[in-house]
Amino acid sequence: MATIRVLVVDDHVVFSDALATILRTEPEIEVVGKGGTVREAINSARALQPDVVLLDVHMPDGSGIEAVAAIKKDRPETQVVILTSDEDESVLRSAVQAGVTGYLSKHESAAQVVQAVRSAARGEALIAPYMLARLLHGLQKKDEPGPATPLTKRELEVLRELSLGHDNEAVATALRMSPNTVRTHVQNILSKLKVHSKLEAVSRGIREGWIRISQEPAA
Repeated sequence: MATIRVLVVDDHVVFSDALATILRTEPEIEVVGKGGTVREAINSARALQPDVVLLDVHMPDGSGIEAVAAIKKDRPETQVVILTSDEDESVLRSAVQAGVTGYLSKHESAAQVVQAVRSAARGEALIAPYMLARLLHGLQKKDEPGPATPLTKRELEVLRELSLGHDNEAVATALRMSPNTVRTHVQNILSKLKVHSKLEAVSRGIREGWIRISQEPAA
């Protein structure tokens, strides 16, 4: 298994040290650096070229969302996971639009954070289910027609499955196709929509009215 190179950026040193210690116990994860500001996040990501950046939103010199946009512009293949205590829907939406792969609360377990790193390294979106429901229902239009979709019928089916929080394996099972075929569809979706992540693709699909969700929003 290839080593996952991780950069941890959080201005709370005790938290970042503890998180780095937890990650280092995983044999396939290497913590290549740490930081505590937006500037350090951008510069370290550029210099160290990590596979995954774990990033807080609120920093002394600005918003982590600014760092997400800069990191994705410099190196689109770097996956960024927001790990924060801020669960505001508008912050979540801005993070998704900036290109994050995952968005987790600091209240999640250490095991969930490790899973997020592994998922992000595979390009899989990971977001707490209740936060995903709030995001998607907040984006969904009522009756407004959207522009014509550039996606094929099969790609839309894949996008609908992704909107349920499913990973590639679950999508493959639900749609009775191979994981490799799902990956190809996902790559085509990201390319056609000109987005960085599955979360951003799902958000675009719902915002434009190409897919709809029927679940009740989380309380």
